[in-house]
Amino acid sequence: MQSISGAAAMTGHVAAVLVVPHGTHRPEPLAEALHTLHPTWEVGALWCGDPQLRPRLDGVDWLDNGKIDTAAEIAIVSGDALVGEWKRAIEATARLLANGVDRVVLLWVGAVAVLSGIEAFVEPGSYAMTLVPRAIEGLPDDGLSPTEADLVATGLHSTSVAVFGSDAADAVTWLAAHLTGLVDVGQLLSRAAQLFGANRCDDESIGVGRWRWSRVEPALLDVDGYDTRSPWALDAEAQRPLRVELLGHPTRQQAMTRAAPQLAGERTSVCLPGGLVVDSVVRQVVAESESLPPGPWSAAAEFREWLAPRYWRALHEQRRDLWTAFPDPEQRSATAFQRWCRRAFSVDEVPLLIKVPEIERAPVVVADKLRGGGLNLVGYFTRQSGLGDVVRRLRDAVDQAGVAHSAVATQRTASPTHDSDVIGNRVEFTNSVCVVTADQFPFLAADFPQLFAATQRMIGYWFWELEHVPLHMRQSIALVDEIWAGSRFVTDAFAAVSSVPVRHVPIPVGEPRRSGCGRSDFAVLADVGKRPIFLTVLDHLSVTERKNPIGVIDAFCRAFTPDEGPVLLIKTMNGHQRWPNHLRVLAAANGRADVRVWDEALDRTDQMALMAAVDCVVSLHRSEGLGLHLAEAMWLRTPTIATRYSGNLDFMNDDNSLLIDAVLVNVDHGEGVYPPTARWADPDIDQAAAAMRRIAGDPALCARLAKAGRRTMEQQPSLADTGRLISQLLLGGK
Repeated sequence: MQSISGAAAMTGHVAAVLVVPHGTHRPEPLAEALHTLHPTWEVGALWCGDPQLRPRLDGVDWLDNGKIDTAAEIAIVSGDALVGEWKRAIEATARLLANGVDRVVLLWVGAVAVLSGIEAFVEPGSYAMTLVPRAIEGLPDDGLSPTEADLVATGLHSTSVAVFGSDAADAVTWLAAHLTGLVDVGQLLSRAAQLFGANRCDDESIGVGRWRWSRVEPALLDVDGYDTRSPWALDAEAQRPLRVELLGHPTRQQAMTRAAPQLAGERTSVCLPGGLVVDSVVRQVVAESESLPPGPWSAAAEFREWLAPRYWRALHEQRRDLWTAFPDPEQRSATAFQRWCRRAFSVDEVPLLIKVPEIERAPVVVADKLRGGGLNLVGYFTRQSGLGDVVRRLRDAVDQAGVAHSAVATQRTASPTHDSDVIGNRVEFTNSVCVVTADQFPFLAADFPQLFAATQRMIGYWFWELEHVPLHMRQSIALVDEIWAGSRFVTDAFAAVSSVPVRHVPIPVGEPRRSGCGRSDFAVLADVGKRPIFLTVLDHLSVTERKNPIGVIDAFCRAFTPDEGPVLLIKTMNGHQRWPNHLRVLAAANGRADVRVWDEALDRTDQMALMAAVDCVVSLHRSEGLGLHLAEAMWLRTPTIATRYSGNLDFMNDDNSLLIDAVLVNVDHGEGVYPPTARWADPDIDQAAAAMRRIAGDPALCARLAKAGRRTMEQQPSLADTGRLISQLLLGGK
């Protein structure tokens, strides 16, 4: 970066843009100072607040002549307020440079005061952009100077002053594209200086403020935290002593007195028509939008409609207390979160014009005359999830058994959509089997009251992953006439607490269909060749810690050195919806090229092809209701390593798998789904590492496990077997 200092004769056409934030700041005093000190400069003001509240000016003109388009409206509410102001300022800069202006000077009204000539700042240097450093070099480490962390966080340069020259088109274009609200302005300016070069104005009189104030008479004050109502402090809200204070320094106080008219006023929150406050949540939603929203003022009603469903999700993301209280606001915690939202208007001062979120509800049609002998099958037919797969399997089972049925799809889930047949959502029978977990049953009743009113025999096909059934799930027993469970583990858990019959109705695990993809067809494995591949699969929405991918990574790293040959693939989905958990997995894998993490929702046949292409599927789970993916791996003749605990023991034993011993420990990282007082498994990591080494080094063992696993699955109940069992239970209740 080129340093410039001193004064020089200015030539060329200079335009000063006075950026006025929303509030009560007035640009006229700063404009008058510039007219007096630099009479040849063109001076104009740029309003960055509510277009309907832009004040009339005396002696200075607004640059946009009162015209503002949708993009400009969005800029005002995108990201934090400073981002919107800079976006407007850069757009104005581009227009002025295109119209033949040689130098554009950006000055923020309320943060900047000009007390004498600032030629040293505007003098052309080696680069087309000139910035003012926040602090001079060589300041002592005295607790008062800005630290490196301070400068990295805020950016190295002032965000209240800048100059752009006639050949700054590339830098201006880059800033216009990156001022989205996702990155702070200070950091963007630092990056722009790296990419395009910038003059650094080291003149001691320019940029005088809380971190730099020499004995030289200040020409340009940069004091964005100053409040004229608190004239004793350069930053009225500073939480620690500043390097530059006013008390005890008469010359500084005199300078601030002279600057006061230019700094008078305060920023205020922007409000949209109707009084909707543009808070940090609104700004985040707008900043993260991939397309241009409706104009907040020109299309106010449309903007509110666009904003409403996005607002609550962003609010939940911003507030850690809401994370804790409602860990799954779109599914398990949805009703409670909706209740909080309704109260938030008065309790938490949430904008009044934001609609409370609504859960998507597909309408159901109840037949005029209901029939017995069949069933309404209810579940996540149209969603890509374990429960969605189960309800689709049960539909195939009753189809094969010739049991009459209708299908009702529930949508209360964050799982991605699944290409399913058209679901009629008709209630035609007196019996209903609902593949919806116990904790979700009250929500199902709220979503489909017609279904519950029409059903004479309500059956919950329930899953749960722990031996302990929490109170809120036990309370759902009052909503059903009986419980069916897909594994003996789940059956025993509910039978221990239930007042209604609990029956074991096995999930039919038929041979899965797979696509023709081989290992080299998956980009993440394209370079692996014939090296042994271990695979762990999980959905982050199923509670990452329960699936325990960190344990698998730990075991693999104990078993093999980085260059030994084997590869571990952690195949996840929905990482973007549980990003902190996914980051934990990435961090655990960091530094090992042989540990690969792949987050994507694959087509089911491709997922099966992936499991068939690897050498071993590993599940060091803490608990499983069934462990469907393990059963599928065994069908596909892929050897398996798994925890010796929970639902997978219905079909896994020491003959067809390598089972890992475990002890029971209290739940940790249960994400609000599993209570910390409950227990789950802690598998032996060293034993798992030894099992991995056996798989990698013993082809005969792998062949034996593959054969035994396949034989076990061929002996499991088929679709037709489960269908016949359902028919018997519906007809005879036994």
